[in-house]
Amino acid sequence: MALHRHRILSAVLGVLAWSGGAFAADEDIVYTARPGDTLIGLQKQLLAAPFGWKGVMLHNRIAEPRRIPTGTQVRIPEAWLRVEARSAQVVGVHGEATLNGRPLALEDQVPPGAVLRTGNASFVTLRMPDESRLTLQPDSEARLEKIQGFAGLTGQTAQIHLERGRIENTVAVQRGPAARYRIRTPSASVSVRGTEFRVGSDGTDGRARAEVTGGEVRVGAETGPATAVAMGFGVTAEPGGGVQPPQALLPAPALEGLATVHERTAVEITLRPVDKAVAYRAQLARDAAFTDVVTEAVSPAPPVRLENVPDGRLWVRVRAIDAAGLEGFDTQRALEVRARPVPPDAAGPLAGAAFVGGPVHFEWTPVADAPGYRFQVLRRAAPEVLLIDREVVTPGIDLTLPRGEFRWRVATLKPAGGQGPWGDARALAVTRPIGVPTVRRYNDRLRFEWSGDDGQIYDFQLARDAGFGDLVVNQRLGEAAITVPVPAGGRYFVRVRGTDAQGAASPYTPVQVLYRLPLLMWTLSNAAP
Repeated sequence: MALHRHRILSAVLGVLAWSGGAFAADEDIVYTARPGDTLIGLQKQLLAAPFGWKGVMLHNRIAEPRRIPTGTQVRIPEAWLRVEARSAQVVGVHGEATLNGRPLALEDQVPPGAVLRTGNASFVTLRMPDESRLTLQPDSEARLEKIQGFAGLTGQTAQIHLERGRIENTVAVQRGPAARYRIRTPSASVSVRGTEFRVGSDGTDGRARAEVTGGEVRVGAETGPATAVAMGFGVTAEPGGGVQPPQALLPAPALEGLATVHERTAVEITLRPVDKAVAYRAQLARDAAFTDVVTEAVSPAPPVRLENVPDGRLWVRVRAIDAAGLEGFDTQRALEVRARPVPPDAAGPLAGAAFVGGPVHFEWTPVADAPGYRFQVLRRAAPEVLLIDREVVTPGIDLTLPRGEFRWRVATLKPAGGQGPWGDARALAVTRPIGVPTVRRYNDRLRFEWSGDDGQIYDFQLARDAGFGDLVVNQRLGEAAITVPVPAGGRYFVRVRGTDAQGAASPYTPVQVLYRLPLLMWTLSNAAP
């Protein structure tokens, strides 16, 4: 029962160049005889001790060892050949990536037997001696089981065991009898001869996926006939379930409104939803071949947001993912990121704030190691007018602005000169300052009036003390005037403030003293300091 289960879990998914024929046996190298070849000559040229020509003769049922007809297909077990060890080279690394537990670095050599691991948001790209490339995706583990050539034969054999995670591959056309490229997973084996494909292995249930985006391949299982799989199709393999029938990959998504220049460290990829897609993957790289991948993100629906994007010339690609976990064709686009030094975050005033005269305090969060900031205020008009443009050292400034509507923004200065991108602009409005009240007597009533803007609400206070603790009148008004009964003789104190529609209140006007003159006249004068 255990042996039977092992055979099911080891179901082979073989992907080979389309030739219309059967699969070559994995354990044999096929040598095509040339004029003058003999078995003894092949032993000297190809075989490792203690294997000799007699074994090749028996393995191929060759009757005459001293004469092999030109073009004869001579099958030689791989284990009999003289091995020439080779290694891969790291040509791209980002994030937390290790080789046999130690950190990986660019240009490191990766020998056979090496175990590669990537952490979250980490990538490693290897270049094989034949220029094939594979990129280990985030949260993946793979072992480079084989990378070798054979004396006297052209081509290389590469075999990678993907324990979990995903690998994306661009395989050079495999030429020569020793040319093989295989990726194994716990439930499938993918072998290729020159194509572009992806392989994924779920570390929890052992399910494997393969997507072919270039070339034309065949898919074979351990039992049953091989299945032709054209470019644009993918397959899945499950422990105990074998290889499922190929299904079409989802089309490349259409990007919508992706800017060519971005001034933020996060890039949001907006795209048109793809029918039957359950998620979308976006990746960002420093090169068009995606050798140096720097970040990726998966989202269940558009848009896809990429965080912590570096500055520079970059390439983005995005694809749709179906319910089986198969990933479709890519849409790829170049872009430029100019996000550093990052702009400060505006702290105040709040967006849309309004002020009734008086000074305005602008403030933003400091940026580490910034030598200063560039601050601008623009008057909102058609077109906008630059009103204030200053370089300041501290993360804030106090200004008195004229009446009107404005936008303000701030950028971080660079130590070597120049500046980074502008932060998001904030709107504010300044209305006419509240004028000090005047007073007139009408019979037994006093009318107070002051200047203000339309739409303001006013708080009027009349008190017996300068601290406004003993209030005679404390009233909120919708107009810039109030009529009150004539108070008893003595001194009183008056002040007023305005509040705009957004709730921004002006300071109270300077305190004035109200007192009675001869002939029953009343007047206001400035309070003594």
